[in-house]
Amino acid sequence: MKFKVSILLLFLITFTSCAKKTLLEQTINCSGSASINNSKVYKDIKKNFTIKIPKDWKTQFYYDNYQSDISSADTTKQLTKTFILNTSSKQGELILDRNFESTIKSKNKYEIINSQFENILNKPSYWYIAKGKKNNFEYQNLNLFIQTSVDTYLEIKTEVYGNENINERLCKAISIIKTIEFI
Repeated sequence: MKFKVSILLLFLITFTSCAKKTLLEQTINCSGSASINNSKVYKDIKKNFTIKIPKDWKTQFYYDNYQSDISSADTTKQLTKTFILNTSSKQGELILDRNFESTIKSKNKYEIINSQFENILNKPSYWYIAKGKKNNFEYQNLNLFIQTSVDTYLEIKTEVYGNENINERLCKAISIIKTIEFI
Protein backbone atom coordinates (compact mmCIF):
# COMPACT_ATOMS: atom_id res chain seq x y z
CA MET A 1 0.00 0.00 0.00
CA LYS A 2 2.81 2.41 0.89
CA PHE A 3 4.40 1.67 -2.48
CA LYS A 4 1.21 2.64 -4.35
CA VAL A 5 0.88 5.86 -2.36
CA SER A 6 4.54 6.68 -3.02
CA ILE A 7 4.13 6.08 -6.77
CA LEU A 8 0.96 8.19 -6.83
CA LEU A 9 2.64 10.98 -4.88
CA LEU A 10 5.69 10.91 -7.17
CA PHE A 11 3.42 11.04 -10.23
CA LEU A 12 1.45 14.01 -8.84
CA ILE A 13 4.60 15.95 -7.95
CA THR A 14 6.10 15.30 -11.38
CA PHE A 15 2.89 16.11 -13.22
CA THR A 16 2.10 19.32 -11.35
CA SER A 17 5.67 20.65 -11.32
CA CYS A 18 5.92 20.67 -15.13
CA ALA A 19 4.54 24.02 -16.15
CA LYS A 20 2.75 23.98 -19.46
CA LYS A 21 4.33 26.17 -22.10
CA THR A 22 2.25 28.97 -23.54
CA LEU A 23 1.55 29.09 -27.27
CA LEU A 24 3.97 32.00 -27.37
CA GLU A 25 6.77 29.88 -25.88
CA GLN A 26 5.92 27.03 -28.25
CA THR A 27 5.94 29.38 -31.26
CA ILE A 28 9.38 30.72 -30.39
CA ASN A 29 10.66 27.24 -29.42
CA CYS A 30 11.60 28.08 -25.85
CA SER A 31 13.18 24.91 -24.47
CA GLY A 32 12.66 25.89 -20.86
CA SER A 33 12.68 28.89 -18.61
CA ALA A 34 15.82 30.93 -19.13
CA SER A 35 17.45 31.54 -15.80
CA ILE A 36 17.39 35.05 -14.43
CA ASN A 37 20.26 35.19 -11.99
CA ASN A 38 21.01 37.95 -9.53
CA SER A 39 17.70 39.70 -10.07
CA LYS A 40 15.91 42.44 -8.22
CA VAL A 41 12.16 42.91 -7.84
CA TYR A 42 11.02 46.27 -9.18
CA LYS A 43 7.63 47.82 -8.47
CA ASP A 44 6.14 50.30 -10.91
CA ILE A 45 5.59 53.80 -9.53
CA LYS A 46 1.79 53.47 -9.39
CA LYS A 47 2.10 50.10 -7.61
CA ASN A 48 0.21 48.03 -10.18
CA PHE A 49 2.78 45.27 -10.74
CA THR A 50 6.21 43.93 -9.85
CA ILE A 51 8.78 42.37 -12.17
CA LYS A 52 12.15 40.65 -11.56
CA ILE A 53 14.95 42.14 -13.62
CA PRO A 54 18.68 41.36 -13.45
CA LYS A 55 20.39 43.78 -11.04
CA ASP A 56 23.08 44.82 -13.52
CA TRP A 57 20.58 45.99 -16.14
CA LYS A 58 19.81 49.65 -16.59
CA THR A 59 16.22 50.21 -15.46
CA GLN A 60 14.19 53.39 -15.80
CA PHE A 61 10.76 54.39 -14.56
CA TYR A 62 8.17 56.67 -16.12
CA TYR A 63 4.61 57.59 -15.21
CA ASP A 64 1.87 60.02 -16.04
CA ASN A 65 -1.87 60.18 -15.33
CA TYR A 66 -2.62 57.18 -17.56
CA GLN A 67 0.35 54.84 -17.37
CA SER A 68 3.30 53.60 -15.36
CA ASP A 69 6.35 52.12 -17.15
CA ILE A 70 9.44 50.12 -16.30
CA SER A 71 12.01 49.97 -19.11
CA SER A 72 15.10 47.76 -18.89
CA ALA A 73 18.06 46.63 -20.95
CA ASP A 74 21.42 44.99 -20.41
CA THR A 75 23.63 47.95 -21.34
CA THR A 76 26.80 45.91 -20.72
CA LYS A 77 26.20 44.14 -24.05
CA GLN A 78 25.97 45.37 -27.61
CA LEU A 79 22.44 46.13 -28.78
CA THR A 80 22.55 43.14 -31.15
CA LYS A 81 23.36 40.78 -28.25
CA THR A 82 20.58 41.75 -25.85
CA PHE A 83 17.04 43.16 -25.93
CA ILE A 84 15.06 46.10 -24.61
CA LEU A 85 12.04 45.34 -22.42
CA ASN A 86 9.36 47.93 -21.73
CA THR A 87 6.49 47.02 -19.41
CA SER A 88 3.64 49.53 -19.12
CA SER A 89 0.55 49.42 -16.96
CA LYS A 90 -2.07 51.50 -18.74
CA GLN A 91 -5.49 52.83 -17.89
CA GLY A 92 -8.17 52.40 -20.50
CA GLU A 93 -10.54 49.84 -21.85
CA LEU A 94 -8.93 47.02 -23.80
CA ILE A 95 -11.20 44.68 -25.71
CA LEU A 96 -9.18 41.75 -26.98
CA ASP A 97 -11.11 40.62 -30.04
CA ARG A 98 -10.71 40.34 -33.81
CA ASN A 99 -11.37 44.10 -34.21
CA PHE A 100 -8.44 44.81 -31.89
CA GLU A 101 -6.27 42.42 -33.88
CA SER A 102 -7.31 44.06 -37.17
CA THR A 103 -6.47 47.50 -35.80
CA ILE A 104 -3.04 46.31 -34.66
CA LYS A 105 -2.31 44.71 -38.03
CA SER A 106 -3.45 47.75 -40.03
CA LYS A 107 -1.43 50.25 -37.96
CA ASN A 108 1.78 48.21 -37.68
CA LYS A 109 4.63 49.46 -39.85
CA TYR A 110 6.50 46.14 -39.55
CA GLU A 111 5.62 42.74 -41.01
CA ILE A 112 3.66 40.70 -38.47
CA ILE A 113 4.97 37.14 -38.64
CA ASN A 114 2.83 35.58 -35.91
CA SER A 115 0.02 36.54 -33.53
CA GLN A 116 -2.29 34.80 -31.11
CA PHE A 117 -4.93 35.25 -28.43
CA GLU A 118 -4.26 33.20 -25.27
CA ASN A 119 -4.10 33.46 -21.49
CA ILE A 120 -0.75 34.64 -20.16
CA LEU A 121 -0.17 35.16 -16.44
CA ASN A 122 -3.70 33.75 -16.06
CA LYS A 123 -5.16 36.78 -17.86
CA PRO A 124 -6.69 37.24 -21.33
CA SER A 125 -3.91 38.30 -23.68
CA TYR A 126 -2.95 39.00 -27.26
CA TRP A 127 0.58 38.93 -28.64
CA TYR A 128 2.25 39.44 -31.95
CA ILE A 129 5.77 39.20 -33.31
CA ALA A 130 6.78 41.61 -36.06
CA LYS A 131 9.97 42.07 -38.04
CA GLY A 132 11.54 44.74 -40.20
CA LYS A 133 14.38 47.24 -40.14
CA LYS A 134 14.91 49.90 -37.49
CA ASN A 135 17.90 52.24 -37.13
CA ASN A 136 19.72 50.30 -39.89
CA PHE A 137 19.39 47.02 -37.94
CA GLU A 138 17.34 43.93 -38.65
CA TYR A 139 14.64 44.15 -36.01
CA GLN A 140 12.02 41.97 -34.35
CA ASN A 141 9.63 42.91 -31.65
CA LEU A 142 7.30 40.98 -29.43
CA ASN A 143 4.29 42.97 -28.28
CA LEU A 144 2.06 41.55 -25.58
CA PHE A 145 -1.22 42.99 -24.31
CA ILE A 146 -2.55 41.54 -21.04
CA GLN A 147 -5.96 42.61 -19.76
CA THR A 148 -5.66 43.04 -15.99
CA SER A 149 -9.14 44.46 -15.28
CA VAL A 150 -12.06 46.05 -17.09
CA ASP A 151 -10.20 49.34 -17.48
CA THR A 152 -6.49 48.49 -17.06
CA TYR A 153 -3.99 46.42 -19.01
CA LEU A 154 -0.30 45.74 -19.44
CA GLU A 155 1.45 46.48 -22.69
CA ILE A 156 4.82 44.76 -22.88
CA LYS A 157 7.22 45.40 -25.73
CA THR A 158 10.42 43.44 -26.33
CA GLU A 159 12.78 44.84 -28.96
CA VAL A 160 15.43 42.56 -30.49
CA TYR A 161 18.03 44.01 -32.87
CA GLY A 162 20.21 41.99 -35.24
CA ASN A 163 19.96 38.43 -36.56
CA GLU A 164 21.74 36.40 -33.90
CA ASN A 165 20.04 34.33 -31.20
CA ILE A 166 16.67 35.99 -31.73
CA ASN A 167 14.65 33.13 -30.22
CA GLU A 168 17.04 32.80 -27.29
CA ARG A 169 16.68 36.50 -26.48
CA LEU A 170 12.89 36.39 -26.88
CA CYS A 171 12.75 33.35 -24.58
CA LYS A 172 14.77 35.19 -21.94
CA ALA A 173 12.37 38.14 -22.24
CA ILE A 174 9.43 35.77 -21.75
CA SER A 175 11.12 34.34 -18.64
CA ILE A 176 11.33 37.86 -17.23
CA ILE A 177 7.73 38.61 -18.24
CA LYS A 178 6.60 35.47 -16.40
CA THR A 179 7.95 36.98 -13.15
CA ILE A 180 5.34 39.74 -13.28
CA GLU A 181 2.97 39.80 -10.33
CA PHE A 182 -0.07 42.03 -10.10
CA ILE A 183 -0.51 44.08 -6.94
